[in-house]
Amino acid sequence: MNISEKTGILKIYVGDNDKIRGRHLSEEIVFAARKAGMAGATVFKGVMSFGASHSIRTMKIFALSSDLPVVIEIIDSIEKLDEFAGKINNMLDKSKKGGLITFQELDVVRYEKGEKYK
Repeated sequence: MNISEKTGILKIYVGDNDKIRGRHLSEEIVFAARKAGMAGATVFKGVMSFGASHSIRTMKIFALSSDLPVVIEIIDSIEKLDEFAGKINNMLDKSKKGGLITFQELDVVRYEKGEKYK
């Protein structure tokens, strides 16, 4: 990714227990992003949420659902993200668990490998 390109961020919201092909959906999305040559991807685990079903997801012992929320963020050029969003849609369809995908344009200030990775 070149920082002079128009860049964006995809955010994908799923449940931690969501799976596809026997693996966590969040892992499958990150591996697919790496294979597609995306600039970067990060997974964040939340502590509480609700979505379209309005079911509360939390880590509290007496909660109805302990399926914690997960957010996957992927940053790259707008063109690459637009193409990759279709793959993510297919993965969410196959998982049959639902989810949310958002997109925002983004200004990247710095994107550089550190010494350790050169």
